[in-house]
Order: sequence, then structure tokens, then C-alpha cells
Amino acid sequence: MKIHYTGKPFATNGFFQLKNQDWLDKQRVAGKVVAGSLSLLENFIKNKTTLNAKQLNNLAEEYIQDNHCSPTFKGYKGFPAGVCISINKELVHGIPKEYYFQEGDVISFDLGATYKSAIADSALTCIYGEPKSKQHVELIKATEEALMEAIKSIKVGNHLGCIGYTIHNVAKKYKFASVTQYGGHGISWDEPHFPPFISNKSAIDEGIRIQPGFTGAIEPMFIIGSNNATRVSNDGWTVMADNINCHVEHTIFVHDDYVEIITDRAKL
Repeated sequence: MKIHYTGKPFATNGFFQLKNQDWLDKQRVAGKVVAGSLSLLENFIKNKTTLNAKQLNNLAEEYIQDNHCSPTFKGYKGFPAGVCISINKELVHGIPKEYYFQEGDVISFDLGATYKSAIADSALTCIYGEPKSKQHVELIKATEEALMEAIKSIKVGNHLGCIGYTIHNVAKKYKFASVTQYGGHGISWDEPHFPPFISNKSAIDEGIRIQPGFTGAIEPMFIIGSNNATRVSNDGWTVMADNINCHVEHTIFVHDDYVEIITDRAKL
């Protein structure tokens, strides 16, 4: 499969970098490690672990390092951990603490792995024990649906806005608020957050056109209710919402005729 690569950012009303086969080979390694890390964390929650959030972070960091990668987020702009663990009304960027999960907690894990400077980034949300509400289960289902539908919408030549257009329409269908202050992003060498910003609400014909060789993270975030307001807590990192929320994410790579999910846990 030929992968187009310009050697410099492709610019049209914003810019992104088109990656080559060398990047893809390395990113696939990182993606498999990210998928394995998230599966490990998810299994701990399904089995109602007695470990706290900080201990789970440490286990994930060890897993990443044991598989010849480094935890992308640890030390990134000063973030103190390898995994963002956000609980209930925490939306993203939660710092792992010595918190023991409670029945019905809605927990998101967001992490990255770097392999020889190539990065993969992914997130999932799950519930500890019995859900407190059927709406919490539906929230996760809707956000996961938005992620997969958004990935299906990506085709060479489509505007980047097809992603946000699809995500927002799924949010409307389920009557959840879609977060627009945060969203997906491009990825570059040793840089997990790189242009373009990929909004969770866009016009279908908005933004640059998608090209083969584009890689980025797609990450819908839904909140129960109609209020999508967010705020950063006093720790300077944790983003809070006014209600229970869900965050899911995959790293993708665009080929000429299909989109590869780099962080697909189903392939483990």
C-alpha cells in the first residue's frame, strides 16, 4: 500500500503532517501496547479490583515499559503520571490518586505509548460494579458509537469536519451534550498533541481535506444533560463537568482506501 508523504506539513486552511511507512511501522507497535494497557486496566475494573487509581497507573506504566515503549503522558508539560484517570464528573486529565473505586463509579482511562518517537493514544470509559443508572450505560454506548461512526466517516478527500459532524449527530440522537472545548488532534514525532484540532462538532464541509498518511486521535466526549460547560480544577489538570460523562478515543491512520485503527483492542 503506497503511503503519500510530503516531508513537510500539508497546508490548506490549517495543516497536518502526512506520515510514511517508517512511522506507521513504529506506530503500530505503540498502538498494540496502548491497546494492551487499556485492556489490562479495563479487566481490573471488571474484576472489581481492590487496587486504587494510583496503583493501577503504576501497573499500566510498568506494562508500557516492559513492552519497550515509554508512557507518553508522563512528564508531558508537567503531567505527573502515565495514565489520565478521570472519575464520574471528571471529564479528562484526571491525576491518579490513592482513591479506591466505589460501586457505580464511571471511570475513564486515557493513555499513550511512544515507540522510537512514534505515538499512539487511546481512551475508554467503564463502570465499576453495578451501574447507578441505566443512563450511564447508555452514555458509554452512545459515545462508543460516535467514535466508530466518526471513524467510518473518514475517507480520503472528505473534509476533516466529517468527524465532528458525525459525532455531534450521534450526541443529538441520544440527547447528550457533546464537548466542544476539547476534542481530537493530530500526532507527530514525540508530540502527542499536534495540529489539527479535531472538533466534536463541525460542519461536514469544514476544514482541510483528509489525505493518505494522516494520523490522529478521534475522541468524542459526551455529558449527560444539555450542559457541555467544563472547568479546570485546582490541581491545574483535571477537567470537570457538571454531570457524569464519557470519553473514548482511538488513534487512526488513513490509507488510500481504508482507515486503520491503530489502537484496536479487538486485535489483541
